[in-house]
Amino acid sequence: MNKRLLLSIIIISILLCGCSGSTAEDNQIVLTTGFEEGELFYVGDKKCYIPEVKVYIRSLEDGYGQIYGDDIMEHTVGGISVGDKLSSMALSRLAEVKALSLLADERDIVLSDKEADKCSKAADRYYESLSNADLKDLEITPELLLSMYEEYALAFKVYDDITKDVNPEISDDEARIITIQRILIKNTDPDEARQKANDVYTSISEGASFDSLVDEYNEAEESKYAFGKETDAFPKYFIDTCFDLSKGEVSSPIATDEGISIVKCISTYDQDQTDANKARMVEKRKGDAFDRVYSSFAAGLSTNLNTDLWDEQELPDRRPDTDENFFDVYDEVFSPPGISQP
Repeated sequence: MNKRLLLSIIIISILLCGCSGSTAEDNQIVLTTGFEEGELFYVGDKKCYIPEVKVYIRSLEDGYGQIYGDDIMEHTVGGISVGDKLSSMALSRLAEVKALSLLADERDIVLSDKEADKCSKAADRYYESLSNADLKDLEITPELLLSMYEEYALAFKVYDDITKDVNPEISDDEARIITIQRILIKNTDPDEARQKANDVYTSISEGASFDSLVDEYNEAEESKYAFGKETDAFPKYFIDTCFDLSKGEVSSPIATDEGISIVKCISTYDQDQTDANKARMVEKRKGDAFDRVYSSFAAGLSTNLNTDLWDEQELPDRRPDTDENFFDVYDEVFSPPGISQP
């Protein structure tokens, strides 16, 4: 993809992401000149420089490097080069961080002395890990690196501030995870499928082993499923039927677009999975609350893109010498292993 188009799409999409009722006209996207040296884009009055993008790309590169080796930028994933994919991810994250930094200003959110000190420690640790060759490639300075960590930390504080009043209480019933076993007979021939399903149900009613009938008749890749009421994997009436079953109970044939199913309830409640589902549901509530505030705020931001500078950029072929990663350093400084963030 053309770099200029990619940059425009990424910056616009990150600011419009999740906006209900907003249009492209709500955001002021300006393609202009007059940027400072090395300035790639700005969101409002928050500027992003080329070294910031390079640091993000190189840090995001770590996971792919373990899969593809040193020449990862030459590989493609889903028809898109890894280099373009990493650039897209880096630009998306940076655009959001810049926007959240502006939102922090609006909400009077600042870093505490302790948090600022942690940012300084993270910046020092990452910078000192860079070889001379890394410094030449990344063009990063201690001052810019510190600013990056401060904005990154502010982004988390904004998220926490927006979501602090989200109710974390979720009942066991609301989050309950059940486990079922299913025999699916696909609708290749509807009449034949209906007859086969009725025969299977009759066999179960007469005492046949559900497991043996799964082996003989199930046409799905899986036969066991664990899910909660909020899943979108099945139609609601199918889910309701499954949740009404008692342990060991077998349903009558249930017709869906996929085919006809006969379901046996294996477990009506799994404590560990239910607890994990509660955590997911709380995070979703927080994410929804955050998106509503962030989307409304981001819809009015102006974004200026230095497309000429982006067109000139080429990442060096060499991998960085440092074993450190911008994001991992932040996580380890702000929340060392075994210690939860407050």
